[in-house]
Amino acid sequence: MFVSVQDEKLDLVKSLLPELSKIGGIEIIYNEKEKNFLVDPKNQNPYQALKVVSVIRAIGLGVPVSDAYKLLGEELIMDIIDLKQVSKDRGPLSRIKGRIIGEGGKTKKIIQEYTGVTVVISDHYVTLLGTYEQIPVARKALELLMKGREHSTVYRFLDRAEQQLLSYRASQSRGKLPIK
Repeated sequence: MFVSVQDEKLDLVKSLLPELSKIGGIEIIYNEKEKNFLVDPKNQNPYQALKVVSVIRAIGLGVPVSDAYKLLGEELIMDIIDLKQVSKDRGPLSRIKGRIIGEGGKTKKIIQEYTGVTVVISDHYVTLLGTYEQIPVARKALELLMKGREHSTVYRFLDRAEQQLLSYRASQSRGKLPIK
């Protein structure tokens, strides 16, 4: 499996290769000519190799190393939104990023607090790290913002989604209580 990262993240990823190889029980080779990394499971678990690819890709997209390493566990997944797919013109791209971040980072912070998802904005990507339950909620909120919906509409959506999730979790936990 091959994975590439932005030039400014190459040295950081290279410095982590020994640790990632050891953790994943895999071999990682950097190809200087192609400027990419080959992740080889060495006849081990290919699933672990896929996780390491996700970690390298996340770091390349600007996710802090400590957060990217969480992808090695079973709890978190990564979702990537390419803003170029949303906006073909460079001008609105900065506007879309501004809507996602919000004044003083308020909107991004609210989305992260409501969903528990880490949101990282870099170049023309929005990277989401979170659970299987919460990634779709955060993604939907971001899509609403990208489509030009009012911030208050997005906040109401997040509030409703949070209430539904809490209700669902409560009903699930009631079903698991021992019968007396």
